[in-house]
Amino acid sequence: MLVLRLLIVFMLLLLPAAAFAEDNADKEKGASEKLKTLVLEPVTVTATKREESLEKVPASISTVPDTQIEEMGAWKLGEVLDTLPNVWMKNATSGDGIVIRGLSSFDTSIYSPVGLYVDDVPYPVTYMQNLLFLDVERIEVLRGPQGTLYGRNSEAGVVNVVLKKPDNQVRASVFSDYGSYNTLRAGANVSTPLVKDKLFLAGNFVRYQTDGYMHNEYKDDDKAAKDESMRGRGVLRWTPTDVFDLRLTMDASHTDKGIGRLRYETGSNATKRFNVMSDASDDAEENVINPSVTAKYSGSAVEVTSITSYMDYRYQFQSDLDRTSTFKSYSDQDLKQHGITQELRFASPGKQRLNWLFGLFGSSTQSDIQMNRIRSVSTASTYADTDATESSWAAFGQATYSIFDNLRLTAGLRGEYALAHGGQTYRTGTTSLVGYSKELDSCEVLPMASLAYDVTPNVTAYATWSNGFLAGGFNYYTADSLSTFYYQPEHTTNYEVGLKTNWFDNKLTANLALFYMDIRDKQVREDDPDGGIGVWKFTNAGRAHSQGVEVELTGKPLAGLELQGGFGYTYSVVDDWTVNQDGVPYSYKGKRLPWAPDLTYHLGAGYTHPCGLFARADLYGAGTQYFDAENSLGQDGFALVNARVGYAFKQWELALWGKNIFDVDHATKKVRDSSGDVLVEDGEPQTFGASLTWRF
Repeated sequence: MLVLRLLIVFMLLLLPAAAFAEDNADKEKGASEKLKTLVLEPVTVTATKREESLEKVPASISTVPDTQIEEMGAWKLGEVLDTLPNVWMKNATSGDGIVIRGLSSFDTSIYSPVGLYVDDVPYPVTYMQNLLFLDVERIEVLRGPQGTLYGRNSEAGVVNVVLKKPDNQVRASVFSDYGSYNTLRAGANVSTPLVKDKLFLAGNFVRYQTDGYMHNEYKDDDKAAKDESMRGRGVLRWTPTDVFDLRLTMDASHTDKGIGRLRYETGSNATKRFNVMSDASDDAEENVINPSVTAKYSGSAVEVTSITSYMDYRYQFQSDLDRTSTFKSYSDQDLKQHGITQELRFASPGKQRLNWLFGLFGSSTQSDIQMNRIRSVSTASTYADTDATESSWAAFGQATYSIFDNLRLTAGLRGEYALAHGGQTYRTGTTSLVGYSKELDSCEVLPMASLAYDVTPNVTAYATWSNGFLAGGFNYYTADSLSTFYYQPEHTTNYEVGLKTNWFDNKLTANLALFYMDIRDKQVREDDPDGGIGVWKFTNAGRAHSQGVEVELTGKPLAGLELQGGFGYTYSVVDDWTVNQDGVPYSYKGKRLPWAPDLTYHLGAGYTHPCGLFARADLYGAGTQYFDAENSLGQDGFALVNARVGYAFKQWELALWGKNIFDVDHATKKVRDSSGDVLVEDGEPQTFGASLTWRF
């Protein structure tokens, strides 16, 4: 891609200037001082669209700083999210998706109930959600509906990825990793001032490639799950005065990967773990261009923030439908989407007895999706072409009033109007085209309220009530008539109480949250009895609910040693959903919602010695989860162990790492074919490798 090439050249031009720009003595001194302290540093978050202390926000929030991400050796977003309570990354060739508190979208949906934002810029498509990391400062995860501040498609929560911003400090690094399955990751980060205090420039680039762990027996191909990805980012920041900050950002990525991971687990076509039989290409290609402009004015009376973003997205794939070595059928998809978003916010400056925020939001997105299923009997092939336009406009506000110094009331409200128009043409074989269209509109009112009470300076109790919705949409993939083409919005209401505590003079934080989430108009996938095999309709079931608990602990018992622990339990279940199967009513009441582990847990320990030695180990796992509405296809609980150990010199850092060290067998997806045989996608196996980093 031209944009990525320009970003690479841009970074190469920056590297020599940064190499000689600044001595590292002050940074090394600061790192040494940090090792001597036994206290946890205070954490500030911006996911609430203003800077706030993590311990004072009345919500269940997790943060992961850049130092922990690096110590973990995490390269993609899912590797971090899977270690947080009641958060899980659905990782499947049909689409990734973030799951929070047991709430996910149906398989093949292109939208998720969890909003993903990178520096306030939305990344709305599920295929985009397992981000390749690039110069991350921290990750913030808000659990529960965030409809008041974020609107549509944030009914389960929000993940906010904050990237490092260029400033007066010169930063530069080059890094590389090599590991099992011919896996290579390499890249560079550069940040430097052009004019002190006024103009700054940053560039980042990463390339990730692997042969993957799947072998296609039919083709004798060891690259059935290959991944060749690269991502680049350039930032120009201008601060002409102390109160004005303007950032121009260009983010672009390209991915070419193998999606031949689905294999038969039972039946005559069954193969062993990590082996598939497929005659199709099983390839996917993704291209993203995402420029944005962020401007902020920090006045004495008001803070004004404007975020403008544009996205040009394309995802294409060809996949074997029958998953055998005989040509029977394959799917051929081409998804093109582009859109623009604009948000304008006004907020009270600093900390006052009354802190307020008011904003306006607008977005417009156009999608063109072709989904063809080519079969050996040409008259059975199907061709669908869908065009959709989606727009939304919103006004929102939120305010916090300190009734007393230790008692704070927060209330907020959002009004959002969503409009979508979709049209589809469909034909089978050589039959005539059938066309149909639908316009969907909804007006959503999304209130929230919370009360926070500081029991002591180190203990805060809170109660929160919030609402969210997942927008209605269109069945791009399997519709064949108007009745199977569209579905309506889904809604959630969350009730939550929690405790945030700090112990032993900031050496330990321990947080607890209990929640109950009422889910209405749940979007579900049903077989269409009149459409034949492989034709589904997406509709809205009656009700469901999710309830559970989250516990998180972080401690620093010794200088250089930091411990983390987390536990989440979610009981997400259908309350009302009845379908007709061959004319007989069938109820899903009591069935667990799919793609949602009932347990998530994590134990992590990281140690850094003043001499330069460092080590980290993480154990994380998930309980039972199901991959279908009937709960007939599931994965038992499992736990994975990752570890990393190394040595940091003055400018160099060398590390050895292992992921899934004990090679635990686990599935990331299961489906059943029309004859009853089960197909499975295997989770990643044991891998080992080494990394080398040069900072200057």
